[in-house]
Amino acid sequence: MHRVILLTVLSVALMGTSASVADEQPLGFFESSLDAQLEAEAIFLDTPAPAKARKWLAQLTEEPHVAGTPQEKRVADYVRQRLEDFGLETDVVTYDVFLNYPRQVAVRLLQPEELELNLREDFLEVDKDSSAHGMFPAFHGYSASGQVSGQVVYVNYGTPADYKRLEKMGISVEGRVVLARYGQVFRGLKVWQAEERGALGILIYSDPADDGYMKGDIYPDGPMRPPSAIQRGSVQFLSHQPGDPSTPGYPSREGARRLSREEMKGVPKIPSLPLSYGEAEKILRPMGGPRVPDEWQGGLAFAYHVGPGGSVVEMTVEMDGGLKPIYNVFGIIRGSDDPERLVILGNHRDAWTHGAADPNSGTAAWLEAARGLAAAVEEGWQPRRTIIFASWDAEEYGLLGSVEWGEDRAEELREKAVAYVNLDSAVTGRDLGVSGTPSLRDVARQSAAVVTDPHKGGSVAEGWEKRMAEKWAKESPIDFSQADDTFELQLGALGSGSDYTVFLDHLGVASVDFGFRGSYGVYHSVYDNFRWMEKFGDPGFSFHAAAARLMGIFAMRLASPEVLPLRFGAYANALEVHLAALQRKVIRINRKATIAGEDGSDGISVDFGPIEAALRSFGAAGAALDAVSDDVIARQDSAAAISLNESLMLLERNFLSEDGLPNRPWFRHLLFAPGLTTGYGAWPFPELAEAVEDRDAELFARGVIRVVEVLSAATSHLDQARQMASGQSD
Repeated sequence: MHRVILLTVLSVALMGTSASVADEQPLGFFESSLDAQLEAEAIFLDTPAPAKARKWLAQLTEEPHVAGTPQEKRVADYVRQRLEDFGLETDVVTYDVFLNYPRQVAVRLLQPEELELNLREDFLEVDKDSSAHGMFPAFHGYSASGQVSGQVVYVNYGTPADYKRLEKMGISVEGRVVLARYGQVFRGLKVWQAEERGALGILIYSDPADDGYMKGDIYPDGPMRPPSAIQRGSVQFLSHQPGDPSTPGYPSREGARRLSREEMKGVPKIPSLPLSYGEAEKILRPMGGPRVPDEWQGGLAFAYHVGPGGSVVEMTVEMDGGLKPIYNVFGIIRGSDDPERLVILGNHRDAWTHGAADPNSGTAAWLEAARGLAAAVEEGWQPRRTIIFASWDAEEYGLLGSVEWGEDRAEELREKAVAYVNLDSAVTGRDLGVSGTPSLRDVARQSAAVVTDPHKGGSVAEGWEKRMAEKWAKESPIDFSQADDTFELQLGALGSGSDYTVFLDHLGVASVDFGFRGSYGVYHSVYDNFRWMEKFGDPGFSFHAAAARLMGIFAMRLASPEVLPLRFGAYANALEVHLAALQRKVIRINRKATIAGEDGSDGISVDFGPIEAALRSFGAAGAALDAVSDDVIARQDSAAAISLNESLMLLERNFLSEDGLPNRPWFRHLLFAPGLTTGYGAWPFPELAEAVEDRDAELFARGVIRVVEVLSAATSHLDQARQMASGQSD
């Protein structure tokens, strides 16, 4: 009952929230520059058009364009030409990276009958782009080559917890072929887990319970996955280290030392292939062994069994691998007062298929944002700081374009990058979601409040805040003695899976990622094409225009104010929420161990006290610096703003460790990283989260020391910045 009452109060309270946010003075601007800024924003906001976004998307998705292929080079050239048409300065940076493509792929059912499984989708008469023309057959980027055969074992999602469940059932995957369903963790980590346990190979299929008919009408009549749709993708071990696996941790420049395929550590040694659920059913239905646990049952209309027994398959994977050129395309708007400082707006172009949602809804919106900012420039506006539009290549294989550029320009970016704004799959529906560094929460909230919701009216911030409040009300414990029992809008935590990764996790640059979400069941299949988007994703292309407006306003409000709109009281609050979530996880683990009567053998004894104390100090220092920022703005103190901006920009770098995270040193941020066993999903306080996952009290204790060190360094940084800015404004 408390939860219902609380949610009702929140809903009423939020009805006027976004309107009041929209009326707030944009963060960081002196009064003397505000009118000119708002005039420029009005010009920008009036420019993005659904018809233009539709035109760009139709051209971008005319043919499949996998990284390293001539088709993808044509898309790169198209994007550069559009930027030049808008009047922007452009550049192209090329890297030669290791990619692989399928020479031959096949899956044969050997028992209980011999049957060749289909590795292509069905052609649909209503959808010209569903043909196999220009398409590779289903494959996994970076799969190993090999021909293997064996009994099949079904492992649910293939998580560590799933394998522990199998062990308790007395079932091993060693010397067998694993069948896993997509979901919960990144596909490359499913392969990693299978390889670590001695599997010969792995097949990964999309279950209708996850994104098929159990979630809605299937394509071509609805947005969800039909029986023949196949999810392609990379199986690089993404949460270990992204980027070109032939140059791990250093850029793929000409003359760089290259690892051979056998030397590469971040890619599988066993073959893998994706399957549709229509073909996976032919393996699953005859399987023997015990019936699966209830929560492992998928959406196919029969009882699932774990195996082994009943089904034997043969996999054939022959891959061609070698160096291929990739192309990062840039558009540049030079800053006026502080041109060395960089605000970077990124999206990737490459796709496994036509890629209408992933990624080219983002590319179309990104182009409209560029066109809108170019229109504002033509009318006389110029940002204080330089804005870089970055169109990345080879993201799908493992973030290669952005990672190689980030490693190549690491010193410059650490010194000069203010923030990174990312668009990937910008539009699959109508619901805005925003994830990012907590210091960007307030500018994100203000920016979303001035973008109109094309469906409901009002601002896109209203629905975002309401959904977040509802989620909080469902998940937060009813304990009003705890700080996190009062709703406060937070950005989602960033894990990995898109191009912000190198900026936040490796370089310590404040980053944000956003998109409009909805029912999207054709991910990485041939049906992720223009027809799907026009029929189901965004029929009027109005949310493409909204995404363009939000990206552009982000850019204008990061690149133009006299004082950078980075806030650190909000940062501390977000960290307290994440720490509380980790504390609750420890409590659940220990309660479960006690109930199981195992005398704590599966529990973990840890001390959160030092981090709680460090967070209190960091929060106080952050709030004090926020107040000084407000004072500098009110005084219009240009001299104080200069030193303050340097400190605000560099604060995030304090959270980096030169040693990086345990066993994955490329990931250097000690507060946010992708989960070691999740890939896409974030682990706030990643070293502590790993220790809790592994019930490793010693690792937790070492992690506490390291987190307290970076929080203390950040607190000192905030205090020094406050003193300097206060002194200059006195």
